[in-house]
Amino acid sequence: MLLALRVLALLLTLCPFVDAEEYTNKFEGDEVSCKVFFDDQRVQLRLHERTKSLAYSGQGAERLQFMTQDQNVSVVLECPVQPARVFDELRLEVAAYSNRPGTELAARIVFPNQIDPETGQPVTRLIIGDSLTEATKWQKLTCSTSDSVIAKHLILWRASMKPQELDPRGMYVDRIYLRQNLGKGMTEIMIDDLRMSPIVSPNIETQQVVTPTSARPQGPQIDFQLDSLSVDGREIFPVILPYQKEPTEMFDRLGANVVWIDNYLNRDLIRELNERGIWATAWPPSVKSEEGQILDAVEGSLAPFGPETDGILFWNLGVRIQPDAHQQLRHWVHQVKSSDRRQNRPVMADVTSEELVFSRDVDLLGISKHILQTPCSMQGYAQHFERRIRRARPGTFVMTWLQTEPSREIADFRQNSGLSPAVIEPEQIRLQTYHALCSGCRGLGYWNWTPLNAEGPGLEERRLVLEQLITELDLLEPFLANGEVIDRFSLPLGRAMGGNRTVASRSESGVTTEEQLTCALVRSEHGLVILISAAEADSQYVPGPLAANDLKVLVRSLPESAFLWQITPTGLWPLETSRKSGGTEIRIPRFNMTTALMVATDQGVAQEMERKIQKIQSRSADLSVQLAEAKLNRVTEVDAQLANLGVGLPEAPQLLDQSRRLIDEARLSWQKQHYHQARDNAEVACQLMRILQRLHWQHAVQHVSAPSSVPHTVCYQTLPDYWDLIQRLGKQETPANASVIRSASFEDASAMRVEGWTRDLTTSEQIVVYDALDPSNVREGEYSLRMVAVAAENQHVTNTENPSVRYQSPPISVKSGDLLHVTGWVRLPRDITDSLEGFRIYDTQFGASCALQWTEETEWHQFQMLRPIWKQEDLKLVLELHGLGDVAIDDLKVQVLPLPRGNTPPLATAEPATDEPSKSSKPLELLKGLLK
Repeated sequence: MLLALRVLALLLTLCPFVDAEEYTNKFEGDEVSCKVFFDDQRVQLRLHERTKSLAYSGQGAERLQFMTQDQNVSVVLECPVQPARVFDELRLEVAAYSNRPGTELAARIVFPNQIDPETGQPVTRLIIGDSLTEATKWQKLTCSTSDSVIAKHLILWRASMKPQELDPRGMYVDRIYLRQNLGKGMTEIMIDDLRMSPIVSPNIETQQVVTPTSARPQGPQIDFQLDSLSVDGREIFPVILPYQKEPTEMFDRLGANVVWIDNYLNRDLIRELNERGIWATAWPPSVKSEEGQILDAVEGSLAPFGPETDGILFWNLGVRIQPDAHQQLRHWVHQVKSSDRRQNRPVMADVTSEELVFSRDVDLLGISKHILQTPCSMQGYAQHFERRIRRARPGTFVMTWLQTEPSREIADFRQNSGLSPAVIEPEQIRLQTYHALCSGCRGLGYWNWTPLNAEGPGLEERRLVLEQLITELDLLEPFLANGEVIDRFSLPLGRAMGGNRTVASRSESGVTTEEQLTCALVRSEHGLVILISAAEADSQYVPGPLAANDLKVLVRSLPESAFLWQITPTGLWPLETSRKSGGTEIRIPRFNMTTALMVATDQGVAQEMERKIQKIQSRSADLSVQLAEAKLNRVTEVDAQLANLGVGLPEAPQLLDQSRRLIDEARLSWQKQHYHQARDNAEVACQLMRILQRLHWQHAVQHVSAPSSVPHTVCYQTLPDYWDLIQRLGKQETPANASVIRSASFEDASAMRVEGWTRDLTTSEQIVVYDALDPSNVREGEYSLRMVAVAAENQHVTNTENPSVRYQSPPISVKSGDLLHVTGWVRLPRDITDSLEGFRIYDTQFGASCALQWTEETEWHQFQMLRPIWKQEDLKLVLELHGLGDVAIDDLKVQVLPLPRGNTPPLATAEPATDEPSKSSKPLELLKGLLK
C-alpha cells in the first residue's frame, strides 16, 4: 500500500504546479477568520474577536468565548487555508489555547474526482491531528498527511464509499477545523500562528470531475432537509396507512399519500400505488451475519439501490424499537445510506425511548403510544408528546402512529370468547389526530392490523372518519408540512365559554377534572394556523360531547391587521375578534371536539383555501352524514341490548329520536346542496349519541374501582357483556376461597422467595431504588411491600420508559372458564414524577393495556380486578413502579373462581344512582368482596 501511494504521489507531481511555499495566518488583522458551528439552542457565543494582547506570537490572535448550561456540547471552528496537495511531506500546525483540555485539530481532505451523490459536490473527509492536553496554556497542535497516515485513512474512507470506488487522485487540503467539547459554564478558545508547508497547489481546473447530474435519479426528486420532507420541491405532510392486502383504490379513496407495504420488491403493488399518486414505504434489505446480526456497512454492504426501489418515499425500519436494538439499527441505517446514494431517501424508525440517541441516526423519528382503552388519559397523551419531543435533538422530524383498533390482548380475548369486538370510537381517532398535531408531529400513521375493507362493528365508521380526517389534513398540509409550533397552551372549556358551564367528571384516580382545551399556534410561510382540541377525563374509554357554542379563546401575539377564519371541510368562516388585555380574543360560534383556525394578512390565502374547500365540500358533508348514520345504527343496537338486560336509561329514547331526526334533516340538506348545514346537523347528532354512550358507561363504572378493573368496561360497545357478567355473578353464590398466592399478604420475605416471587430493578445509573417489606407503612398485619425510586445524587433523570422496580408473582394456573379475582390496597404518600405510567398492576394474560394505574398521592385505597380467563396458561401478576415515587402495597389476595354460566334473568331497570340501595343495585350486594 505504501509503495502504491508513493508511486501515486510521484505521478501527481508530474502534473503542472507552482513552486513549493509556506502558508501562514498570524491572525493579526481586525477581521475574524474562523467560522463557528454550534447548537444555538444550548450554546451562547459570548465573544468572537481579534485580541492584540493575548497572542501566542506576533501582534494578534483569534479569541472566542462560549457559555452553556450543559455538559459535552460540541462547538467547531472552521478556518480556510490555501489549497495544498496531499503528499508525504505536507505538515500543518496551529497554536491553540483553551481553559479546558481536549481541543482537537483536523484537516479536510477534498477528492476532486469523486462526487458525493448526497451533495453534488466533491467528496470530503477529515484527518484528525493532535489534541490540546493542558488547559490555560498555549500548545502547538499538528496534523500530518504522511503516506502511512493516508494509507490507514484510505481503508476506512473506501469502506464508507462502498459500493462505489474511491478515486484518490488529486487529493488536497482546503481548510482546518478545531473541535471542542464544552463544559458547564464559560469556555474560552484562542487560535494563532497557523502554518502549512510545503504548499503544492492543486491544479483544480485540470481535474476530471464527474457531473452530479449523472448520479441523480430521473424520477421525482425526494429531498429531506432538517424537519421538512419534499418531493419535486413541494413539501408534503406524510399520512401513512399499513397495507393489509386491501385493493389500492381503498387507499386512494381514503386519501393517504403513503402506504407501508411488506416487500420493497413488490413492483406491481408499488406501481399501482404510484399511478394513484400514492407513495410506498417499506422495510429495506439488510446484510446479516451467520448468527442473524445486522453487520455494519464496513463489514457487509448492500448492492446499490437501483430502479427496482423507485416509488418508495422513505425507508421504514419498524415500530416499538427498544433501546437495546440501537446498535443493530445504526448498522442497518449505515447499510441503507451507503446503498441509497442515488436517491438518498430518509429513514424512519418508531422507538420506545432514548429519543436523543435514535434521533442522531434516523431522519424520521416515531414516538408512538397507544392509549385508547387504557388508563392513560388524553391529557397524559399530550404530555407524552411534549416529553419525548423535548428529549430528541432540536429540529427532529417527529411522527407518530395513531391507534384505530383495540389492543391485541382485548381483541384476542373477545374473539376467542365468542364476544363481539370492542370498538374504538371515531371521535377518539379524531382526538388523537389533533393532539398529535398540537404537539408538533410532522407526519401521522394510522395503525391497524385488521384490513381497512373488513366488516364488523365500528369498522365502517373507521373508514369514514379516516377519510374525513385525511381530507382535513390535506387542507392543512401547506401549514403543517413546514410549520413550527410557536406556542401551546391549555384552558378549561368552561372558562372558554365565559364561565357559564363547568363540566367535570371522575378521572381514573378519582380526581374530578374539567374538560380542557389544548391550543397550538403553528407558524409557516403560508401564515399561521391555530389548532384546538378538547379532552376530558376518561375520554380514552368513552368520550363525551366535548362541544360548545360561543367559545372564546384568548391568543397572544396575533397581528392587528390579521384576518381569522375557521377552516371546515364545508366552508371557510370569518370569525369575530376583539383586542383584550393580554392578546386577541377569538369567538368561535360552534365548537365540536376539534377545529383549525387560519390567521393571514393576505386575502389571497383565504381565496386559495376556499377554492380547495369547494372541490371537497359535497363529499365532506356526505361523509359526516354517513358517519352519523353508521354510529346511530351501532349505538341503537347496543342500547337495545342494555335495555333487554334491565339497565336501560330513561334518557335513551329521547336522545336517539333527536339524533335520528337530525340525521334525516342532514341528509335532506345535503340533497339540497346545503353542505355546511348537513355537516352541522350530523355533528350535533353525534354529540347527542356521545352523551348517551357516556351516561351508559358512567352508570357501569360507578360500581368498579377503575374502568380497567373489568375488561368489559373499557368501551361502550362491551357494556352488555359487563352487565351480563354482573348478573351471572349476582345469581350464583360462590364460596370464599383462600388466596392462591399465600405470600401475597407481604408478611414474610422468605415465603415470597420460596413461593416464586421475582424482582427486577432498573439498570439506569440515574435512579436509586429502595424496596423491602416495610413495618412503618402498613394497612393490615405487620408489613407491606414498599417500593421507592429516587434520583441518584447529581443525576438528572431522562429515561423512565422502563420500570424502576418490578415484582412478578409466582405462576397462577388458569383455564378457559375461570374468573381471576384480585383485591388489595395501595398507598402513594406523594405524586409519582418523571413518568406517565406511575405505579401499575396487571396480569400477563390481558397485559399492561388493562392495568390498574396510580400516579397521584392517595391514602390507602382498595383496588379490585376481575379477569374472565379465555385460555389455559400460567399467568402472573405484575406490580411495577415507573419514574420516581413511593408506593406501598398490602393485603393482596388472588382467587381463581369458576365463571358462572349465562342465561340469567335481566336486572331491574336502571335508576339514577343514589346513596340508598336500589333495586337496580340489589344484585351487586351479592358481590361484596368482588366489586366496590
